[in-house]
Amino acid sequence: MMMLKNKWFKFSLVLFLLPLVCILVTYNKLPAQVATHFDFHGTPDGYMNKFLGLYGVWAFMLLLHIFCTFMTFKDPKKSNIPEVGLRIILMICPVICLMVTLLIITYSLGYRFDMTFIMNILIGFIFIILGNYLPKIIRNYTIGIRTSWALNSDENWSRTHRFSGYVFVLSGMLYIIFSMLGYMFIGLGIILISSLLCFGYSYSLYRKGI
Repeated sequence: MMMLKNKWFKFSLVLFLLPLVCILVTYNKLPAQVATHFDFHGTPDGYMNKFLGLYGVWAFMLLLHIFCTFMTFKDPKKSNIPEVGLRIILMICPVICLMVTLLIITYSLGYRFDMTFIMNILIGFIFIILGNYLPKIIRNYTIGIRTSWALNSDENWSRTHRFSGYVFVLSGMLYIIFSMLGYMFIGLGIILISSLLCFGYSYSLYRKGI
C-alpha cells in the first residue's frame, strides 16, 4: 500500500512510541484510577482504570490515525492535497495522543493545573493555525470545508476557504481570550457559530450561481 511507503506516515508511527514510553516509565507510579475527563472548571469528573485510561487511549488514537491515513490515501483527489497538508494530517493524532498522555500522567502524579484551561488554549491555537492554512487548500475530499457546493465548484471552494480562514483565525483568538477570562463554556458556542458561518457562506455562494 502507498501509505506504508510514505516516510511521513512511518515517522508518525515512530511518534506514537513517545507516549508509549511515557506510559511504560511512569505506569507503576500512577494510582489505580486516573482522571480522564474534566468539567468546565478544570475539576476531574471522570476516572478510568489506569490501563484503559492510558493504554486504551493510546491504542484508540493509533487505530484512528491508521484509519484517517488510509482514507486520506484513498482520496481520488489526493494529488490536490499539498505536501504540507498531508504532513499536518499525519501529525494530528500522534501529537494529540502525546499531549493527552502527558497531561493525564502529570495530573495523576500530583501536579495540579487547570486541564480545561490548557486544552482550550491549545484548541484556540489549532484554530489559528488551521485558519492560516485553509486558504491554501485545493479542492479535495479529505480536508477542508467539504460542503457539496464547494466540492462541485473550484470557485466556491476557493472563496469559502478564504472566508473560513479569517473565521478560524478570529475564532481561535476569541477562544483564547475567553479562556483566559474564565469563560470556558463559550468555546462550544464559538465552534458552532464558526461552522455555521463557513457552511452558510458556501451555500450563499451556491445560491449566487458560484
